[in-house]
Amino acid sequence: MAAVILLVAGATYLVVLDQLESNQDVSLLREATRIQRLVHAQANYVASGSDSCSFAAEPACSRTITAAEPVENSGDVLRLTPAANDVAAGRSGTVYYTATGAAGSVRVVVVPAEAGRAIIVGVPTLLTDRAIARVKTAILATGGAGILLAGIVGFLTATVGLRPVRSLAAVIERVARTRDPDERVDVDRDDELGRLATSFSAMLHELSLARAAQQQLVADASHELRTPLTTLRTNFALLKRESGIAPERRRELASAIDRELVEMQGLVTDLVDLARGEEPIDVAESIDVVPVFREALAAAARHWPAAAFTLTSPQDAEPRVMAERGRLLRLGSVLLDNAGKYGSTADRPAVEVSIEPHDENVRFVIADRGPGIPGEELERVFDRFYRSPASRGMAGSGLGLAIAHQIVASLGGTIEAQARPGVGTIMVVELPAA
Repeated sequence: MAAVILLVAGATYLVVLDQLESNQDVSLLREATRIQRLVHAQANYVASGSDSCSFAAEPACSRTITAAEPVENSGDVLRLTPAANDVAAGRSGTVYYTATGAAGSVRVVVVPAEAGRAIIVGVPTLLTDRAIARVKTAILATGGAGILLAGIVGFLTATVGLRPVRSLAAVIERVARTRDPDERVDVDRDDELGRLATSFSAMLHELSLARAAQQQLVADASHELRTPLTTLRTNFALLKRESGIAPERRRELASAIDRELVEMQGLVTDLVDLARGEEPIDVAESIDVVPVFREALAAAARHWPAAAFTLTSPQDAEPRVMAERGRLLRLGSVLLDNAGKYGSTADRPAVEVSIEPHDENVRFVIADRGPGIPGEELERVFDRFYRSPASRGMAGSGLGLAIAHQIVASLGGTIEAQARPGVGTIMVVELPAA
């Protein structure tokens, strides 16, 4: 801002200086023309005014010269100079120059006259010099005030404007020092800094939620592992007893231990899947989903031989999605295993799977014939470790649908549970088509 003010002030001073000097020369030429006419009218007219140019304004001092006069070296402001001699001799036209005399600076003009003569006219520059001095003072004063004001405003603007940056930096330093993402940046501004602070606060909030979810996962996993571990310790303690246990009872305890170990292995596998989070797919490829779901369906049929799994897919197209095959297979296995476990009954064992294109997505529908899910529980079936009261007596950890929801989210799709009371449950998954 100071540089701009200096540039504008300098340009203004030069323009005003040029204008004042031009006006002075115009006035001087007008006076010289008046005297020139008088000389033409009266051949013996010398001049009017002061020979020493002591007047600050008109009448101007003047002098008539001839080409035959020698060049003078005196200090008089109206002395005969080589330039004036050239005008009198007709070798040049009108000439302007500034001379200095006892009365100060004088602006001089030499104009030609008839019969080899010329007229020297001078006007003191006192008034013009005073005007230029006032302009210079005014420009310096206003320019200095402008620079001072720009400095003050700039300092205040930088101080107030950078306050959110300092606040943001302080919060970042505290978060780095305390590792506590619950800090917030207290900034109320509707500009770039305000949006930056808001975005950073939102990032900290998401980080806090992620940490809380991680802590909740650890707490839930600890709770879920405590029961099978306690059972295992009890059964092992019983097996260590050398007497008092019948062989049949020992076989039952060994079988129970084996079941508990299998359940723990499944629980640990599910926890590992959940711990991966909704991380992006490292190697995505266009996958035909029908063969993948057929493989998952075959595995589910082996686990639940009482259930009757059927798969319907379009004959004239190959629905494809961008995914990682292992993750897509895991999704199908979780959903079909869940349907086989809870959704098939002795009188209605059917589990129907259909795959079809839907707009720009691929839709998977898994419909079972189980007891269904009450409407108030539909929103919670995808929570970690959640098990409805009706299914708590069955084996499982309550992580399957949470894993399915996480996989679908990582693939950019949606999953929804729809209840059919007394008839069964429908799981609807939509993934973006490749």
